[in-house]
Amino acid sequence: MRDKAARTRSRLIRSAATEFAEHGYVRAKLSTIAADAGVSRGALHFHFPKKEALADAVEASAAERFTDVTGDWDESAAQSLSQAVQAFADLYRRDVTFRAGVLLSCEKDRKSTVNLVQRWEEYVTSAVAAAERGSPFSRSGAARHASSAIVAMTVGLAFLWHDNEQWLAESTVSGVWNLLPPLGGRVG
Repeated sequence: MRDKAARTRSRLIRSAATEFAEHGYVRAKLSTIAADAGVSRGALHFHFPKKEALADAVEASAAERFTDVTGDWDESAAQSLSQAVQAFADLYRRDVTFRAGVLLSCEKDRKSTVNLVQRWEEYVTSAVAAAERGSPFSRSGAARHASSAIVAMTVGLAFLWHDNEQWLAESTVSGVWNLLPPLGGRVG
């Protein structure tokens, strides 16, 4: 019985991720989520009493995937950061749950429980700080600006991807990354 409930919950989260990614939190319809998951509205409400609980579950599921982006890379700090940038773009492009989690983090109409954009910013800031040790950035204060540029680039490209998938193509991400101030590592 638990397996069936877990499968139903998983289908609901995936269906909700698709609906949130396509329509946003406010315009997402619970009836569509239930129908796409192949369950009744009652079953949906059994697992998730409110839309907010479903959005929280999508974000939590997306956060589990976040370690795929920030995983331990066997490279220098700068090279690890460049790999993480590409991993962020790849995961956003191919995983609707991760994509929905990022988008839900940016929704103005709800309070995010797991803010993936904030987590990304914290990771990037930490990675840039590690890469800057012993470099000119440590004296110039440019690391803070480099962190902001990297976060803005990745999140901006992710949002642009919705209109044109070329924005998250590996060549685009690499090309934009290579325009940033050097941290010692290049993409592609």
